[in-house]
Amino acid sequence: MHILVATDGSESSANARDLVGSLPWPEGTAITLLMAYELPVSWVSGAAVGGDWMDAAENDLRRQLQEDVAEMARPLEGRGWTVDWRVVDGRPASVIRSVAGELDVDLVVMGSRGHGPMRSMLLGSVSAEIAGNADRPVLVARHDHVSRMLVATDGSDCAAAIPRRLGELGVFAGLRAVALSVATVDSPAYELLVNLYTLGGAPLEEQREQLLSTHREHAERMSADLGAAGIDAEAVVATGDPAHEIVRVAEERQAELVVTGSRCLHGLDRLVLGSVARNVLLHAEASVLVMRPKGEPRTN
Repeated sequence: MHILVATDGSESSANARDLVGSLPWPEGTAITLLMAYELPVSWVSGAAVGGDWMDAAENDLRRQLQEDVAEMARPLEGRGWTVDWRVVDGRPASVIRSVAGELDVDLVVMGSRGHGPMRSMLLGSVSAEIAGNADRPVLVARHDHVSRMLVATDGSDCAAAIPRRLGELGVFAGLRAVALSVATVDSPAYELLVNLYTLGGAPLEEQREQLLSTHREHAERMSADLGAAGIDAEAVVATGDPAHEIVRVAEERQAELVVTGSRCLHGLDRLVLGSVARNVLLHAEASVLVMRPKGEPRTN
């Protein structure tokens, strides 16, 4: 098992490190802390007109960042894991993806927001870019621990694979969970799309009941599969906008972690739902784990 923790020294990335440290990774797990940085535009501009001071300034900055990331790594040491760190010059999102591929890590972990232009700037936009484009699972941390989780399902093959992938990570067994499926009913937009899509087929109320029944089956199947992975889960069905309902139920159930697939949706659901994972990532107060098979490229 190899975990990549992207850090910029902020409180948010400290939460990411501490969340990783709170989980029972097996002995021998490799954890790499990565700090990326970009030189300020004013430095580059100054060098272009004869500012030969930039090399010395960059060396000083790099030494400081090396000290910072080494300090960030210390709480993870001496616990049976192999811990190392890197400081890399470059656009943060690009550096994170590159290093994740180079090391062939099993999970990328990062904070939700960073704290300034002199650091790697792990802002919400970078977290969203990594979660949306990485070719492996990404955990965006907003808490330093997890005792309750919510796993979202839409019944797709992508969602159905989540329990197995959680089992492969091997650190969530014993947690309490909600297996949530959201039926996109009770909205004018949904009614319009269903009427157009069915072209005068079954009445809308009948369609609604069939859809609710289908989502109950999705939730119950996810609950059973999570149970087989050692995670005790309650099946729950909600109605409405999926991202909104995932966030709402997570807050209501005090889940510190939301687990979702990325771009699993298809057909009519895709027209109605849009990018559910991205909206959950942007609006949830919980940490968000976006599950994708390692090595699977992003699809539009």
